[in-house]
Amino acid sequence: MNTLKAYIYNVKCFSSQARLYLFVSMLNGIGMGIFQLFFNFYILSLGYEEDFLGILISIPSLTGLLVALFSGYVSDLIGRKRAFILGGLITVIGQGCMLAFPTTGALIVSSALRGLGQSLFNITASPFLMEHSTERERTHLFSFNAGISTVSSFLGNFIGGGLPLYFGNWLSVGAQTSKAYAWSLGSATILSTLILIPLAFLNVKKRKIAQSPLEPFKVLWQSRRQMFQLLFPSLVLSLGAGLLMPFMNVFFRHRYHLSDHAIGTLFGFGSLGMGIAILLAPVLAEKWGKAKTVVATQGLSIPFLIVLGFIPNLWLAKVSFLIRSALMNLSGPVYQTMIMEEAEEDARGMAASLYNMIWSTGWALSPSISGPVQKAYGFNPVFIMTITMYGLSIALIYVWFVRKRPTPVLQREIQSS
Repeated sequence: MNTLKAYIYNVKCFSSQARLYLFVSMLNGIGMGIFQLFFNFYILSLGYEEDFLGILISIPSLTGLLVALFSGYVSDLIGRKRAFILGGLITVIGQGCMLAFPTTGALIVSSALRGLGQSLFNITASPFLMEHSTERERTHLFSFNAGISTVSSFLGNFIGGGLPLYFGNWLSVGAQTSKAYAWSLGSATILSTLILIPLAFLNVKKRKIAQSPLEPFKVLWQSRRQMFQLLFPSLVLSLGAGLLMPFMNVFFRHRYHLSDHAIGTLFGFGSLGMGIAILLAPVLAEKWGKAKTVVATQGLSIPFLIVLGFIPNLWLAKVSFLIRSALMNLSGPVYQTMIMEEAEEDARGMAASLYNMIWSTGWALSPSISGPVQKAYGFNPVFIMTITMYGLSIALIYVWFVRKRPTPVLQREIQSS
């Protein structure tokens, strides 16, 4: 009961600006849930193959990788509010162009625009939450933000699952045609446009701006060892995730022949489970410590990933998918909190950029590798590679932050002069 009271108290400590951003995160999660559910099917319905789909999935992350450091500096320079609005606007333009101009070249350019907008928006979120929270409720706020985003993705998946059928009937076309998918994605784009309205009411704190673009690098260089140890496991994890996670809807379609509505429902409950699990992250982090929480939850997810990939039973696959998703994603906000606490105030935007750049690396490179592998050999090699990368990432975190650091990971070492 004391744990529950402490949790509720910390949630009540959220600032008004943090609460407003949580509302934005909810709307964004619903829109992204719909968009991500049908994007793959939309591209395949246009007649493109899995290898081109893999390239399109890679492009936003590759763009985010290339502009990550620039996005962080822009966020620090123009302020969080303007960065949010600019990032959201560019994302909407990119999504709209994908639907209006579905040619090969236009899809590539539109995917790059979407990646640019998402990079600026996502990189701004972590320092914004850091600046509008105190140490006491910070982990709760990061977890609440991730939890709301994933739960709202459940709503997007659940509601969106029936959109192609609805638009197909309305347009007198098949539910699995490009026109039905395009209208479904269009509804997600409209919702993404609406988040610009509450963003206009943000009142950000005034911050000390770095004197030059090089200043954040100088600040980060002072804690380079800690930052490397925090970021490198994320790189390994993202390389594994990018091989498989963007194609999970294709996996269930090909192996179990599920309908769009069934996949949408499954993904919706997956998002709901992730959201509930993420909300438990602060409790586990306080009890075990941040690093142990990351190692334990990610490690427990691997057996379920093995079952999902190699035991061809639909019921077991669904259960394993839901549990794996909850366990693996529970650690995300805990890890982001670790990185933001490690970075100095003047370098938080840059630290968030580095984290997003590292994560984007895997999602930029891996899908373009996974697509051809799937086409030639199916999903079994993809599962093996993903499990291997996950295991290596967990081992690194254990060695660097659990075995060798009994004290909290982000306690700064006293530097001798």
